[in-house]
Amino acid sequence: MKRIKEELAEFAQQMSENAPVEVLQTMGAEIGKLVESGIVENALKVGDKAPDFELKDSGGNTVSLENMLQDGPLVLSFNRGNWCPFCNIEFRHLQNSVEAINNAGANLIVIAPQLPEKSEELKVQNGYDYPILNDKGNVIAEGFGIAFKLAEPLRPIHKAFEMDIPVHNGDESFVLPVPATYVIDKDKTITYASINPNWMERATPEEYLEVLKNVSVG
Repeated sequence: MKRIKEELAEFAQQMSENAPVEVLQTMGAEIGKLVESGIVENALKVGDKAPDFELKDSGGNTVSLENMLQDGPLVLSFNRGNWCPFCNIEFRHLQNSVEAINNAGANLIVIAPQLPEKSEELKVQNGYDYPILNDKGNVIAEGFGIAFKLAEPLRPIHKAFEMDIPVHNGDESFVLPVPATYVIDKDKTITYASINPNWMERATPEEYLEVLKNVSVG
């Protein structure tokens, strides 16, 4: 089985070989601007307390941080949505990691701004058995400091590649979370944080599973 970094790199290479040069240049420039915006420095990081949240999952059930932490630590992944091919790679690798996460005494949840029906469709089609919570308006992503507005030059590019963000999110805001993965201890302390403005890169299961070895489950 390929590791997530390898699979992401292969897809990025395929994209670079097939996409127009001007598209690649625009994407690179906008990722650079997002890096320079300071979003990583301003996001919640290791040692910070995670803000409480209460969201609906794709089946309409209410899920809260407080209730999830009663069972043990939490791996929390912020994802842009299943319109994004890089996100779909991460969705698959998260599913492959669920058993190991559970065996470490922790749980996994994903937070995404896309409509609940889009997330439920994704879960049913692929057999994913972790909750995908609907962060309407990216309120929770804002609380973690990882929300940003997709730059104007990128919007027609996404549309041309049939990545219709307004259709998936149910609004015209174009606000998204940067890819981020957290491990949250039972006292709400963040013990691992991966925040990456480059949406072609993601946290690896090996990294957060190693952290879980040293997180209290009692």
